Amino acid sequence: MATTVNVEIDSDLLSRLRARHPGKTDRELIERLAIIELGMAFLRENPRLDADPEEVVLAEAVKAVHEVRDDLA
Repeated sequence: MATTVNVEIDSDLLSRLRARHPGKTDRELIERLAIIELGMAFLRENPRLDADPEEVVLAEAVKAVHEVRDDLA
């Protein structure tokens, strides 16, 4: 199981995120943003010039979701 940590986040920023994604917990919102950031960093660091960018993003997103689900299990 993954270890959790407490973080501080600007309340106005968190309110804006909550408004854009109703029904999501604060944890889900922040983890989603972390996954997006890591995915984008991966794409910047590992360009695949021969691949369709949408397919690469989708594949990495699916991989990240599976990793998060495995950590939560």
